[in-house]
Amino acid sequence: MDKTQFEQAKEIPYYDDFMEQVLDFDNLTMEDYQDFMPKVLPIILQQKDDDAFLIFENIIEKLLEEWTASETLPFHGPWHHGIVPAVIITALKNNGYDFSEKDVKEAFMRGLKIPAGGCGFCGTCGGGAGLGIAVSIVKRTNPFQDKGRSVAFEAAQKANERIGKLGGPRCCRLSAYTAIDQALKFLNEMEYNLPRSKAIGRCEVWELNDSCHKERCPYFPKN
Repeated sequence: MDKTQFEQAKEIPYYDDFMEQVLDFDNLTMEDYQDFMPKVLPIILQQKDDDAFLIFENIIEKLLEEWTASETLPFHGPWHHGIVPAVIITALKNNGYDFSEKDVKEAFMRGLKIPAGGCGFCGTCGGGAGLGIAVSIVKRTNPFQDKGRSVAFEAAQKANERIGKLGGPRCCRLSAYTAIDQALKFLNEMEYNLPRSKAIGRCEVWELNDSCHKERCPYFPKN
């Protein structure tokens, strides 16, 4: 998608029209995305690192090898919505907490229920919602419960609030990093102590994002 096409897409207020046009600009279809999704979960389940940031980055690196619908894996995509909560639960599992592959799968599948483009059309980023999903799994909550449900809301709110304050057009890398960073803080308050590597200046793939926020983004490499 070039800059002119990006500006054209900014003026489309209806979901189906927007998705159809944006995919067409990228010479892709929703079927390309749907065919790709089954390749994601097996890669998540292979992860052995205990650092959530590394788990996320390793998954994306592996997915670069699996994508075939175009020359390179799109920088943005709805797979991030499933990856973020699955990464959080995987990090808990790999640090010895009592979570299973079933929990990781549950996190991933719930995340994929957040539609592509949810950040602009639904008022919630898939990454931010991912923290709420992860916490709901940690708390073993469901819609009939009281306090656990409220804690999941609080978690999603913290992530989405931070992503919203950072502003700018979509950036799935920024959203994922922010949700993971907020997850580590939130889970620490719940007495889940996970490794926390440096997040600031961490992004090494910003050049792949045509609408990178650059100095506005805390993950942009300042040096």
